[in-house]
Amino acid sequence: MISKILEDFEINNFILSFLSTVFMLYVIYYYYKYFTRVNPLPGPFPFPLIGTLPYIIWYNGDTTMFYKYCYEKYGGIYETNNFLRCIILCRAEYLEDFLSKSTHGMRSPNYKGLKELGIEGKGITYNNNFKSWIFNRYFINQAILSPKFTNEVIDWTNELFNELEGYWDKLFSREETIKENKIKLDFLIWFNHYKNDMIIKLLTGERTYSMANYFNTLSDEKSGHQSERVEDSEKLFQAIRKFHTGYLFFSVTTPFIRRYVPYYKNIANDILQNIDFTNQKLDEIIKRRKQLIDKNTFRDGNYIETGEANRSMTDSEFGSIYLKEFSGTYKFLE
Repeated sequence: MISKILEDFEINNFILSFLSTVFMLYVIYYYYKYFTRVNPLPGPFPFPLIGTLPYIIWYNGDTTMFYKYCYEKYGGIYETNNFLRCIILCRAEYLEDFLSKSTHGMRSPNYKGLKELGIEGKGITYNNNFKSWIFNRYFINQAILSPKFTNEVIDWTNELFNELEGYWDKLFSREETIKENKIKLDFLIWFNHYKNDMIIKLLTGERTYSMANYFNTLSDEKSGHQSERVEDSEKLFQAIRKFHTGYLFFSVTTPFIRRYVPYYKNIANDILQNIDFTNQKLDEIIKRRKQLIDKNTFRDGNYIETGEANRSMTDSEFGSIYLKEFSGTYKFLE
């Protein structure tokens, strides 16, 4: 019996030693690649397997505070090293060069996280499939460059701003509010909700009420819109916000961590559930608007570059484009 225990101990000790050796070799290889990288930039010192996640945990998961810290410490251009090496640009002149037509069109690298999120090869921003990208881009150009769309932008800009102005009047025109300074006017938050309502209306033809919901949280007097619609708008708005944090999380973590490390696995599962909820909401919008969308789907016989001009866009393609454009309403820095 004692000999069996010793044998088991020796086996376990061998496995532990083997794993320790493999890990040490990986750490050596990891830092060799890090210190010999091409064109090194300043940035937070990374850790094997988890990259810069300890810094984010230090800020209680607030990625905004993490990037603010990096900007203050490292300046207008720095890098983070996680599953991928990411270069962060914070100066206008860098962004102008990066976004110019002369630069590479592929601005979102391929990685497994895109596939897990269900956005690989779809939409525009995260799409590295050139054939699909040019088809979707042409669709967007045809939609937003039409005179009808321009007129709708002007009309809804005025209408929604009048609604926004009405909320401000109700909140800040009262004498007791002004004297006691009960409520502070945060332009960034208000215009974040304003952009959300604007873009969703212009893309889908359906109203959302994120401004109304925000007003309801600040005032005892309610907005007057149906409470169910207001609540649904807020759920969609929060889902879009979570999509952004989810994209960042999946871009800085390895598949192994997302699937097998308990804390990060729970975060990944929550993000994937949020994606399912967002896709469900988008499918509902698309189904309600499908008839009108089909009528307005372009049939440009002169457009033959991809050979797909006469086909209709699928629901999945519509959903990916909607999600990307809705994401433009999200203000990353809060």
